Amino acid sequence: MKRRTLPRVGAVVSLTLWAAGVAGHRARAAEEKTWHEPLLRAVSGDYRHALATRERLRAELATLPETPRNQQSGRIGFQAYRTGTAPTDFSVWVEVELPEETELDAVVLVPVDAPHRDFPGAGYGFPLRFRVEMFGADAESTIANYAEQALPNPGGLPVWIPADGARGRRVRVTMTEPWTNDGQFFVYALGEIMAMRGNRNLAAGARVTASKQFESLSIWGKANLTDGQSLLGPPRGAEPSPGRGFHSAIVESADVTKWVQVDLGESTAIDEVRLIGASGRIFPGRPGFGFPVRFKVETADESDFSRGRMLADYTAADFPNPASNPVVVPGRGARARYVRVTATKLWERAENFTFALAELQVYAGDHNVALGRSVSFLDAYQSSGNRVWLPQLLTDGFASEQRLVEWPAWLRRLSRRREALLELAVAERDVVRIRDTAGEDLGQIALLTGFGGTVVMLGAMLRARRNRERAVERLRQRIASDLHDEIGSNLGSIALLSELGLQREGGMVRGDLEEIRRVARQTAESMRDIVELIQRPAASGEEFVGKLREIAARMLVGLAWTFDASPRLELPTLTAQRHLLLAFKEALHNVRKHAAARRVSIDLSPHERRLELKIVDDGVGFTPSTATDGHGLANLRYRASALGGEAQITSAPGAGTTIILSIDPRALHTSPP
Repeated sequence: MKRRTLPRVGAVVSLTLWAAGVAGHRARAAEEKTWHEPLLRAVSGDYRHALATRERLRAELATLPETPRNQQSGRIGFQAYRTGTAPTDFSVWVEVELPEETELDAVVLVPVDAPHRDFPGAGYGFPLRFRVEMFGADAESTIANYAEQALPNPGGLPVWIPADGARGRRVRVTMTEPWTNDGQFFVYALGEIMAMRGNRNLAAGARVTASKQFESLSIWGKANLTDGQSLLGPPRGAEPSPGRGFHSAIVESADVTKWVQVDLGESTAIDEVRLIGASGRIFPGRPGFGFPVRFKVETADESDFSRGRMLADYTAADFPNPASNPVVVPGRGARARYVRVTATKLWERAENFTFALAELQVYAGDHNVALGRSVSFLDAYQSSGNRVWLPQLLTDGFASEQRLVEWPAWLRRLSRRREALLELAVAERDVVRIRDTAGEDLGQIALLTGFGGTVVMLGAMLRARRNRERAVERLRQRIASDLHDEIGSNLGSIALLSELGLQREGGMVRGDLEEIRRVARQTAESMRDIVELIQRPAASGEEFVGKLREIAARMLVGLAWTFDASPRLELPTLTAQRHLLLAFKEALHNVRKHAAARRVSIDLSPHERRLELKIVDDGVGFTPSTATDGHGLANLRYRASALGGEAQITSAPGAGTTIILSIDPRALHTSPP
């Protein structure tokens, strides 16, 4: 057996990418010009070296791809060895069987993002110690061995492990020490195992076996390791996209057939087809915009598909929305000129349905032979001024946001980003350590010369700011963890019981079970809104308004509604976003449950020195002084008070209801305590 041990990545084993993020707060403090900074630069060679290392790594990071925005779907990944006590047998293995014995360029391990207790999520369960092996008919080789020296947690970034042409058919990852965050819960988890040769992931759709596993509906399971759905999304460059992709005509029913096809120009041996989900401007928080719920992929040599051949048939059951992750359909060398995707159950927008894709790629070897080819379709979205949804954008080489690049270089550079972040965290700590140590020595001198009070005051101010930053981080982690662990677990149980009840002969009344499932799904959507707010907060006031608009579209289905907002709304703090979002949902819930309204108008804009959220409906109304707790008025007043304002509820029987949340703008833009 050939054995190779990879070089150490980072100087401190316990250092994680999450810790690297926390170190960033210290780095900002380290950059502040202290009174002894010029003297320290002049007399300390170690300090100058640490500063130079830090600047070199920062410059390198500026050239590397940004950490992708989480594109995890409902299929999170593989999980095993969930235990609350320190285990004695650490070993768990998982193995991917490739289509044939071949040489590989690299094996890539992709982590998962799953908040747990006070852990923020990215890198959950990634094994501390493991090895990666390849097995063939006549030989086996170890291409990575972290059994003796742990790999620092990768956070949300992939681990690229060079295979250097090692040959085999089976790729095995043997995990020998599980992840733990608190010494009380131990687990292994991986999002994806990729086997790279050229520009293709040969593990896509491959068979997976494991010595142990934890299964939960479709969320956790060994098959998720090769389904192509992970937190990474598609490989994207920096160049912005000129459009969003292909969009069919909008219809009023999900059960309408739509199709789109690409002409490759000549009969070609197809190795794989990749379908890449789109993202829409009006639903910024829902990647996978328009991806069909049920569909099939066919090839043919005739444009009318009179003699079509099936590559993949997903029309019998709903396909989990992949967000923007590529869905890979193996071609197995089938020759054809045309490739068609037929949607048989459409994606729901708000009150209607559509079929959309950002890109359709067809690979023959390492080349996308569909690039720039002509596109045919059953129908397409038509709107005055529409320039972002065009059939020809389906093969333009762009996703909905950036240009698509090839897997190998992108994955290698993301893995290098992971390493550079770890190295930068060490450099930042060195800068702070040297500065703090020198500061203590010089501070003693300053005390003797009358400057001690100034040094103490500056130190206290710095500590107070660091404490505020830690408080904000703890708030984010506490809310995300509570929602994920408690509400998410309960909803999973409700959904599972309702599904089993619907299938059991002589079980509960079907109408009751349908109601259970409906309520569970509505609550799950609410959980998703809050978790997404905490994990991926809006980057601008416009994006936050987009989240509110999306919630309105979902909760006011079937009603006529309008939403007007100030175009220059400043971005609220995370705490203010949470209170605003929950108050908004409470008000719309009242409209749906109590008002029997036909029309709703929403306005979010500044008035005098206040910011007002105004919601008006034409429903049956009520008498506010006699309203019960079921109307949630106490919650509305609490949210308004937390935002430094007040809630005004005006209503009367038969006269509709007006809710005005009048908010102090200073509460929106002040960091929480």
